[in-house]
Amino acid sequence: METFVAQIMNGLATGGIYALLVLGMNLLVLVRNIVHHSYSHIVMLSMAMGWLTLQKSNNNIILAIIVTLISGIVFTIITEPIFRPLSKRGAELETIVLAMGVGIIITEIMSQFINGGANLAYPSSMTGAGLQINIGLISFSLANILTLIGCVLAAVILMWFLFRTREGRAIRAMAQNLRVAKMLGIPYGKTGILGFGIAGLLAGVIAILCIMTLGTNTPSLGDTFAVKAIILMLFAGMGNLKGGLISALFMGLVEAMALAYLPGRWTEAVFYGVIMLVIIWKPQGLFGSQH
Repeated sequence: METFVAQIMNGLATGGIYALLVLGMNLLVLVRNIVHHSYSHIVMLSMAMGWLTLQKSNNNIILAIIVTLISGIVFTIITEPIFRPLSKRGAELETIVLAMGVGIIITEIMSQFINGGANLAYPSSMTGAGLQINIGLISFSLANILTLIGCVLAAVILMWFLFRTREGRAIRAMAQNLRVAKMLGIPYGKTGILGFGIAGLLAGVIAILCIMTLGTNTPSLGDTFAVKAIILMLFAGMGNLKGGLISALFMGLVEAMALAYLPGRWTEAVFYGVIMLVIIWKPQGLFGSQH
């Protein structure tokens, strides 16, 4: 029983990170109608910037966190002008190919110029120092608890922004009908940059949470997260924010349980098997596409 409860916590922490990745990518679907495959790679590059800051500043954690957040914003906004011409033309397939190219470039940058492509290890002070919280016989990792709290706060703030503020409503209006949104005076360029900036801030937050839970980073990690995030978007329905949240948390739990109770590579088989069955059953996603 203790193992089961602990795995639930692990699954929620993992699912929370997946949820934020899906939220960020769905946000970019709403503002530019693109599947930003390289969004996860930007997260990993932001983690790498934090690692470089730690090396240069004698493990100054506050400075590393600030640099990680700023890196996420800057790297994401830089990609906006690249996608804008294709987005205006409605060239969805071309934007996917372009995003994959950006991801490959980021992976190569990390492989060639950051620590020689070797794993980046973060100090224990950024990963909860291995501390555990014990409730009876049940033990929880402090890093996982803090990650889950961070994921919930980030998701709540983003959903509040999108559904309760004027700028958030403008972003959702562009996703529903771009032509009508322009007729109503919603600026295409300014709103898009704002959306990319928010997605970039979220990328920085995800990078920090990944550092806390994983404690390491590799050039190939962006590809792993990108595949899972895109599949989860299809699972929930492209552009569906609330559905993406629920689906990511659910699949985080499925992955954690499979890892704990099934042997070998059954974890991946169960994860992708569940998603495959849902996509076959509901091609528009479990909660329906909203783009």
